[in-house]
Amino acid sequence: MDQILPPTLNELELDALRQIAAHPVTRHIPAHIRSRLMDIGYTKEVLGAIVLTDDGLQRIATGK
Repeated sequence: MDQILPPTLNELELDALRQIAAHPVTRHIPAHIRSRLMDIGYTKEVLGAIVLTDDGLQRIATGK
């Protein structure tokens, strides 16, 4: 049976997720990291702001 694993994140990407969760308005995330997190479904843009999706919140909770 095949198992779909979550995409690997480097430390900068994990830090960006944590920043968005802690301070959604005052975050400073490089464009390439912001784009990657959106592409893999961990963040989305809502009314011009970047917010975490449920998957992004779960990824922070696992800490990996």
